[in-house]
Amino acid sequence: MGQVPAGGGAPGPQGAFAGAQYLMGLQLFVRLATFSTNTAVLYIAGRRAFGVASVRFELLLSTILFLSREGMRNALLRVAVADRSGSEGSTALRTSQNSASTPAGRPSAQEQRIINAALVPIAAGMGMAGCLYAAYVGRSAEGPEPQGPGSVPYYRLSLAVYIVAAWIELCVEPLFVLSRARVLFRLQAKCEGIAVSCRCAAVVAALLAGRLVAETAGENPLRLLAFAVGQLAYATAILLAFAWHMARELDYPVWMCYVPRAGPRPRDGTQRSGAIGGLAAVLVGQSLLKHFLTQGDSMVMARFATADEMGVFAFVSNYGSIPARIVFLPLEEASRAVFSRMAPSQPPRHSGGTPSAGSAMDVGDAEEDGTREGDARGAAHILATLGKLQLLLGLLLVAFGPLYAPVLLSLIRQNDPAVRQALVAYCFYLPLLGLNGFVEAFVHSVASRRQLLRINMWMVVFTAVYMTVAVLALCHYNLGSAGIIAANMLNMALRVAYGGWFIFGWYAQRHSAGPRLAAMLPHPAVAGACLASSVTAAAAMAATGAAQNLVLCRLTVLALGAALGAAVLVIVWRYEQPFIRSVQALRTGQPLHAKVD
Repeated sequence: MGQVPAGGGAPGPQGAFAGAQYLMGLQLFVRLATFSTNTAVLYIAGRRAFGVASVRFELLLSTILFLSREGMRNALLRVAVADRSGSEGSTALRTSQNSASTPAGRPSAQEQRIINAALVPIAAGMGMAGCLYAAYVGRSAEGPEPQGPGSVPYYRLSLAVYIVAAWIELCVEPLFVLSRARVLFRLQAKCEGIAVSCRCAAVVAALLAGRLVAETAGENPLRLLAFAVGQLAYATAILLAFAWHMARELDYPVWMCYVPRAGPRPRDGTQRSGAIGGLAAVLVGQSLLKHFLTQGDSMVMARFATADEMGVFAFVSNYGSIPARIVFLPLEEASRAVFSRMAPSQPPRHSGGTPSAGSAMDVGDAEEDGTREGDARGAAHILATLGKLQLLLGLLLVAFGPLYAPVLLSLIRQNDPAVRQALVAYCFYLPLLGLNGFVEAFVHSVASRRQLLRINMWMVVFTAVYMTVAVLALCHYNLGSAGIIAANMLNMALRVAYGGWFIFGWYAQRHSAGPRLAAMLPHPAVAGACLASSVTAAAAMAATGAAQNLVLCRLTVLALGAALGAAVLVIVWRYEQPFIRSVQALRTGQPLHAKVD
């Protein structure tokens, strides 16, 4: 299990996108488990506690984890790719374990550099956790309003447990980075699946215990603490699971992954630790901006919204993000692993002139240039394929989501107009979210340090625009969660536009054929089928709106939607055969062809 692809480079499409299947399976399990748990939580704990935990505490957790580890993870992935590409005769990190210069039972020089860098987020996260805890407690001490988050029982204790859980989860980082460097997607899926199961079980058990000790019916004093206990169970379980499984993969004890050591100087004379640190510093700055963009909605809600408004937003974001978690996130991670092989790890060895015919160095450079040109063509094909996939999925979401989301909400007894409006808005937001994922995966993987700094400046502009619109939507226009989601749509549209401009410019500088926008657009027959299906479903809903038997009408409308969806899929199968073959080739690692339209 967990073989690293041969070839001396980053994982190719076969290894990465085959691994993405494990991540998709993991996300499917996670979302199903989370869906079941959230349904029980809403029934037992109520919307207010669910909103505080899902907005304020999850914001705290994501701030600690994302800012501590995201930049270092991306830097280590790029440097690990460069190490594998530059090693003579080495096809993977594990191959270097047999090196004569590496003592038996110890990490190789490459893995020791990864371990040293992966220990930094643990220390950084500890300091960040203390500062954020003081800020949260200081704000709640000002006197929580009756409907505010601080009015929920055991607020401070729950906050402290979340802080501890975040630091324990950061302790997984050396093991996680090593598993990702070895392309052990299946191992990651196993460990996270175990941890999610433990979290769901712990949350439900704590809520049930709270009902037993409640003094009055309908009050659960542990309704907020249960989420913290669940997160602590998740962090502990994932640390133990990674330690157990990586102990079987590594050729040295797991405890060595937590001991920093000075490794030998690389044979090429470069300072890899300095390269990692410099690149990580740029990527950490970018992660900070990205955090404001991706978590800006939670920041605005945590600052300006009541606990009830947080509950609406948490419900919609948890249920509406199911497609993003199951499909978009694994594709983004697999894309990042593939695109990272084109990272500018080394400067060009010659800037001009004609290589001499008898020079072995020039022949090697020409072969390397040819390899990178092939990588660029393959990446263009992947970008075009993923772009078309996201546009097709987005077309289906826009055609069916706004009509059927309210019907599904009514079946689970969620008839709040604010929830309905927010979920409809989320259906329009998801396509932009999917496009942004793989576009930014490419940009962050291939951009040079100077380009990353320029990207960061644009991210500052996008952050300012987004936060301004979000605050106005919530506080001035009273649009609630739907207004926050609309601001998110603007945010994603700006990021996709900038990412697309960067991609086309990147290929133009290399005089290489990049992805064509026309190749990403769905076939006109597919677009027409989606439009006709949407009109038909809307007419059917209007015709049955005044019926007496609402349950029967809703089931009939859902059956009609299923039939229309099946018809659209038949049209896709009929008119998108080149695209389907491209997806199959990408999934199985067959040779890639540029044409997908």
